[in-house]
Parts: sequence; structure tokens; C-alpha cells
Amino acid sequence: MGDPEPVGDNRAVYRTIQLVLVGLLVAVLGLSALSRRFPHVAWLRVFRYDAPRLSAQQRATIRQRSNIHAGIELILMGIVVPLLYVAGTVMFFNSFSRAATTVVCAGSAFCIGLGVAAIWRNRRS
Repeated sequence: MGDPEPVGDNRAVYRTIQLVLVGLLVAVLGLSALSRRFPHVAWLRVFRYDAPRLSAQQRATIRQRSNIHAGIELILMGIVVPLLYVAGTVMFFNSFSRAATTVVCAGSAFCIGLGVAAIWRNRRS
């Protein structure tokens, strides 16, 4: 039966591996930045990432979908916030206060209204 390895040595090895990986990541990001700065250098072109170009219609479609998704998220937030308020109040054995309930209901109505308005406005165009 061999002696167990000291714990300190494993930590040093893991720390060294982390430092090497972070160093490699920083080097690649730096070379990527240099490749955009100096596009005429041939060996730096390997590190350049060119995002795909979208047409105006594709961008408009993506914008429309993202507006609808944002409206749906706002509506869901308006539904979930009162539920979380009730769950938190019950779980921590607190009593419902009139001011907090009013604020939560007003915030919920505001979120739902914004979501419906975003979807309605987006559908009209």
C-alpha cells in the first residue's frame, strides 16, 4: 500500500492547468483582436471570425420574432410575479400587507399591459 498523495500537490497542479488554459484563451482572444486590426497579415486571418451577413428582410424577421418573444416574456413575468409573492409570503410565514399586494398587482398589470402592447404593435406592422 502506497502513501497517499499530499493534497497540496494536486491543488498546485490544478492551479497550473487553470493558469495555462486562461493564458491560451487570452492569447487566442488577443490574436483575434489583432486579426481584425491588421486584416492584411495572412497568418492572422486564421483567428478572424466573420459573422454571417443577413439581408434586410432576415433582420426584420428576426426583430419581429424577438419583439414577440419579449412581449410573451413580459406577460409571463406579469403572471409569475404575484405567484412568487404569494409563495414567498406563505413560505416565510409573513402576513400579506396591503401596500405590498398593491405594488405587486400594479407591477403585474403593468408587465402584462406592456407585453400585450408589444405583441399587438408588432402584429399590426
